[in-house]
Amino acid sequence: MPNNSIESRAVARPPSDGSELIPAEVSQEVIDSGNKKSAGSSPKDGYTRDDEGIINNYAIEPDEYQADYPAPYQQRRYLFQGAIAVVFIGCIVWVAFIVS
Repeated sequence: MPNNSIESRAVARPPSDGSELIPAEVSQEVIDSGNKKSAGSSPKDGYTRDDEGIINNYAIEPDEYQADYPAPYQQRRYLFQGAIAVVFIGCIVWVAFIVS
């Protein structure tokens, strides 16, 4: 009968020397040595690099534009949605008074 204890299944590994961890100060060119895109990045890619090659990630913001005034059919729909919301909240308050 084979021995299935934890000790028999454990794999002997040498203690870590920390070489598998990449510090934040390492240049991105060192990490992406074979990657073609790492050579030049624009702010539209979502990151920039400082003089030392350290990456600075940031969110890509969408272009801003002026909102159009709602058309008459949209205004009627908003009015209808508002009326439904008022009735719904009124029913919730009514049920709360009835239950208490």
